Amino acid sequence: MVKDPLIGRLVDSRYEVVAQVARGGMATVYRAQDRRLDRDVALKLMHAHLADSPEFVARFRREARAAARLSNPGVVAVYDQGSLDGVAYLVMEYVEGPSLRDLIAVGPLSVGEALGLVAQVLRPLGAAHRAGLVHRDIKPENVLLPADGAVAKVADFGLARAVTEVAQTTTGNVLGTVAYLAPELITSGASTARADVFSVGVVLYELLTGTLPFHADSPIQVAFRNVHEDVPLPSTTVPQMPTDVDELVRTMTQRDPLQRPGDADAALTLLRHVAGELTDSDLAVRRGGGTGSERTQEVMAANARAARSAMAETPEPDQERDTPSAGMRTVSLPIGSIGPEPAGTGTRQLPRRSLLTGDRAQQTVPVPSQGPPQEAAGRRYGRRALLSGVGVLVLAAGGYAAWYRSAGPGRRITVPDIVGMTQQDARSAVEGQGLVWATPARAYSDTVAAGLVISSAPGAGERVTRDRAVTAVVSRGRQRVDVPDVVGMSEEEATAALEEAGLSVEVSRVLGGLLDTVRSVEPAAGTSVTVGSTVTVTVL
Repeated sequence: MVKDPLIGRLVDSRYEVVAQVARGGMATVYRAQDRRLDRDVALKLMHAHLADSPEFVARFRREARAAARLSNPGVVAVYDQGSLDGVAYLVMEYVEGPSLRDLIAVGPLSVGEALGLVAQVLRPLGAAHRAGLVHRDIKPENVLLPADGAVAKVADFGLARAVTEVAQTTTGNVLGTVAYLAPELITSGASTARADVFSVGVVLYELLTGTLPFHADSPIQVAFRNVHEDVPLPSTTVPQMPTDVDELVRTMTQRDPLQRPGDADAALTLLRHVAGELTDSDLAVRRGGGTGSERTQEVMAANARAARSAMAETPEPDQERDTPSAGMRTVSLPIGSIGPEPAGTGTRQLPRRSLLTGDRAQQTVPVPSQGPPQEAAGRRYGRRALLSGVGVLVLAAGGYAAWYRSAGPGRRITVPDIVGMTQQDARSAVEGQGLVWATPARAYSDTVAAGLVISSAPGAGERVTRDRAVTAVVSRGRQRVDVPDVVGMSEEEATAALEEAGLSVEVSRVLGGLLDTVRSVEPAAGTSVTVGSTVTVTVL
């Protein structure tokens, strides 16, 4: 085996390359030792062919700086950047632990596990969207799960935008990327927060089902299906999947971007709402049943606390203390709109819920400043404006959730009671509620007249989402059968034939039935009678 020539090399007189961790379509990732700070780091070296484009190098540096400003516990931190033999590299936080791809490889997750992980993806993604950053390459490989149980971390923020300018990636890499790309990215290159929401929706689908929505022999075929077909509902693969989860996946992966949540914050609000509506048995649903592989149980047990925090409306108190306030300020402003924070001032980080009540000016807690009074006043004004802006964002997300529940895809409609109605009347009642009338099933009934509804699924009184199909069972009336011709048979043969036809048998013997031969039957053979009717057999 040929040794990687970079192993053992000292980069920038600081980073000693220890081992290769992964190799992808745009870069190779190494574990390195930062000699200056005595810590492990990840060194991501772009492939050499990308260095041939000055435009790429400039964009790469710009995107790297933007990603470095995004300080969030759910984002893989960017520490440094540079050039090695003319090839650009990044130095990033080293995360020890599996990726979502590794987790999917050992089997599908339960509904609760999948929602908890996706919430951890949406939270830092929402911070990026508020800062004006779009990821553009959300996929399981870019979500890392720290072995110490810390919150899941999203990698490669902003770098996909730089790479796609010039990268001619391998077929496998394109296929892996195309599978998660929103239709508008494929058709027009439009890259917005809604495109990231689509990608997260596909990741959620894959976590629940263990497979991608579309399969094909080439990337272009996958792309074509992304553009022209709706992502299937998880319930097509996992029949017991809760309807609310189906609707969440469908909403996040709408082909029309305007029909999706506007950003990751809005998507997270919807996800939390859906999770709150599910029962314990709903949350335990898993493709194939069971409790998952041993590896899945280990990873999810370590991640449980982070998942609970991500699903909560507000961060846990110790997380609020641990999260740097500088990170909060950075993610709430457009990238590049502020320079380094002047020394001596700061604001105290506040829970999201507190932004919705009280005097926001009083919630900003200035730290004594050594600068001129007018400068401090300007900074306080800026922070008040920032808090107000965040409050508007939170209210907007809440408004989206309210729309989702009252008029959007999450609206609940009560299934009408159609039992005993004619098929025409039942259809009018169902469609009048905004539900879909499915092709009815038909069944015999001893108690419900022909043409009337026996039952429906979902049943009367159930609350379902709009556009849900209602399947009625319409009565065929009492089942009828023609009396079989049993004349000439033995008593035993005749009895068996009649009972097989669903009829009751009464035997009348003449002369003691010594000949054991059926002489006649009443009603006569060929007569149409209801199933269960009694037929009298005369035996000689």
